[in-house]
Amino acid sequence: MDERTNSYYATHSDEIVQRYEAIQAPLKRMMERGFDSGMRVLDVGAGSGRDLSLLLQMGCDAYGVEPCDALRSAAIRRHPELFARIGASALPTLGQPFGGHFDAVLCSAVLMHLTRAEMLDAAISLRTVLKDGGKLLLSVPGERPGVDDNHRDSQGRLFTPIDPDYLQLLYERIGFFLLQRWESEDALGRAGHSWKTFLFEARYPGGSRPLDQIEAILNRDRKTATYKLALFRALSEIATMEFDQARWSGDGMVGIPVASICEKWLYYYWPIVDSTVFIPQIRGETPVCAMPIAFRASLLALIQRYRSLGGFTRFVLDYRSQRLSGEAASLVERVFVQIRNTIVKGPVAHAGGSLEFGRVFQYDSRKKEVRLSAALWRELSLVGHWIQDAVILRWAELTNDISKKQVRTSDAIELLLTTPIPERDVVDARSIYGRLSDKECTWVGIPISKTFEVDHIIPFSLWRNNDLWNLVPTSPSANAAKSDKLPSRHLLFGRREAIIHSWEVLRFARKARFDHEASRIAGRSRLSEESWQNDLFLSVYNAVEFTAAQRGLERWHP
Repeated sequence: MDERTNSYYATHSDEIVQRYEAIQAPLKRMMERGFDSGMRVLDVGAGSGRDLSLLLQMGCDAYGVEPCDALRSAAIRRHPELFARIGASALPTLGQPFGGHFDAVLCSAVLMHLTRAEMLDAAISLRTVLKDGGKLLLSVPGERPGVDDNHRDSQGRLFTPIDPDYLQLLYERIGFFLLQRWESEDALGRAGHSWKTFLFEARYPGGSRPLDQIEAILNRDRKTATYKLALFRALSEIATMEFDQARWSGDGMVGIPVASICEKWLYYYWPIVDSTVFIPQIRGETPVCAMPIAFRASLLALIQRYRSLGGFTRFVLDYRSQRLSGEAASLVERVFVQIRNTIVKGPVAHAGGSLEFGRVFQYDSRKKEVRLSAALWRELSLVGHWIQDAVILRWAELTNDISKKQVRTSDAIELLLTTPIPERDVVDARSIYGRLSDKECTWVGIPISKTFEVDHIIPFSLWRNNDLWNLVPTSPSANAAKSDKLPSRHLLFGRREAIIHSWEVLRFARKARFDHEASRIAGRSRLSEESWQNDLFLSVYNAVEFTAAQRGLERWHP
């Protein structure tokens, strides 16, 4: 603590105690909001002992630290129950008072007495005495008149100005999560004074936020192969576009079906393996080597089988429509087994292992799920579209490095952006809708004749998705007007029956493919015959709303 400030409190301790004890604790309401009976709580800067005594009355196992000897003595005289519960310690370096491991910390009207350079050390000290999941109630001045250019008042006390947004970011950067924030007037009634109060939770062990963990794995973890990048790309896509596949297990973990990840890996690696130029995906890999990527040979055999049958897109349509020949089905099964083994033994077992926070994935062999923390899943769900872009760039750069600059980064990016079913490949949907004798525009309800368009509910430019559930018949004018916009919420619900009717037509004609694609976004292993329309509509509606909110997109209504 600042020496001149501490000296003032020592000299004026009696006056300060009398002033503080004359009013009710300003943070009483916030303390009751953040702290529960039975919690082990530390009051940093206990002062007169008023707040510490209140914590004991609330049923907390409360302790305090106060650097000013005179204030500590006065606090014990005023509140005898604090004997042996208040010690001498101060920010920015608290140590572990009373053994540390607190459920909560109160730090009211303290930080402004530190220099700007001490703020980070103080924040780390507060995090260090807290258990993971512990609460931190922090209060600092908002406005403070009567302070000179050196940030001192007329008594010489230091009042470092603290911008509340800066303070929030500082604590979030070291692993805290903001639960609530308040603004209040001065409890002593001083004109021009105000206070900012924050309730944080120490949510991220070691101070590493989930997004920091992702960044560290992408940039600092060992890079011997592209597998970790492929896993994060798949999880990000599922989190943003097929989020109902997540199984919340109730233990702070989320499970994602490994089969869904395997399918995405097949789509990612097909264009790479199919390239006329050999593109290594693991260090040391050559056209003839002892240790290629485990599934290259079987995937290449599947690719070669389909080269004369229509290539990548034809395979995807056959696979989703359950039209694979016996030989092709056997090849696919072999590819998936090898991809699954690679995922489980590779990135699931090792991602994060070389970093300070350790492994971030688990594999549940009984449920056949890749497990990750709910906190990490939330991060992937919120910023997954950014993570996908970052992963593709990192993947292309790593490919350039692994190939010893023989494969250009731009060429690798082009391959990684290959879509299984290209934007204009809506042949199935157009053919099915074209055979209808009576049809209407999904968006405006007017009859449409032979001249019609097939529109994407969620624009292809956003999701690069040509699944049947995403394709509806529209008039050319409505299709042009909607363009790359998302339909409004009112439009979706207003045209719900028309959308579902289009789905029923497509499902009747292409049931296997429709069910495969719809089950992914609906998060079902199979569609329920009784409720699939409602289940799918709810999932698509959620997808539209989440995409619009997270990307700040323009909505369209005719």
